[in-house]
Amino acid sequence: MTVEDNVVRGGAGSAVAESLAAQDIAARILHLGLPDHFVDHGDQAQLLAQVGLNREGILKSIRSRLEDMQQEPSIRAA
Repeated sequence: MTVEDNVVRGGAGSAVAESLAAQDIAARILHLGLPDHFVDHGDQAQLLAQVGLNREGILKSIRSRLEDMQQEPSIRAA
């Protein structure tokens, strides 16, 4: 999982994914960051909460990803 207070596209999470791919490491990565559009100006804590980048939003995203992974059928190498 990567979390950044910048846009995901072209950010730190993208660099992590590129590095893993260069090493032939297949991994599911949850990238959390700002949406790729202009956001309102104001209190940083409120703005991060609006886009799910506060403590509660990050935990919700993690739980959702883990639930999705538990519902997927297992993939085993032959």
